[in-house]
Amino acid sequence: METNTLPLEKELEPIFTKQLPPFPDNIKELFVKIAPFLAIINVIFGVLGAGLGTLLSPFAWFAGSFIYGIGMIFLIVMVALNGLAISGLFNQKKEGWKYLYYAQFISVIYNLCMGSWFSGLIGAFIGFWILFQIREKYS
Repeated sequence: METNTLPLEKELEPIFTKQLPPFPDNIKELFVKIAPFLAIINVIFGVLGAGLGTLLSPFAWFAGSFIYGIGMIFLIVMVALNGLAISGLFNQKKEGWKYLYYAQFISVIYNLCMGSWFSGLIGAFIGFWILFQIREKYS
């Protein structure tokens, strides 16, 4: 393992690589091939969501929705991280994987802050399991 690990990477790695069943190699390859396209889709829908949110923001703020503003900030950060990951994912560089890791990490924090505990934890479990299974494919 590298010396410059990401937040909670050392703690999460054994759970998702040793305690859970590994993915077959062909499934790992499939995830590696589609990951950049999924990141592009996330960016497109995130930009559309942020754009629509910007149009509706005066109404949300008028209604006193402070949570709406927090959600928009999280959305913008996740879109930026997915956007930064695209090049690294196409080139199978560790940098692309790291940006996806951070995006997943921010998503977990967002879901927990917004009270989406169950769906947030299920999404985190699946997302981190996939990420740690394909990590070896990025150099």
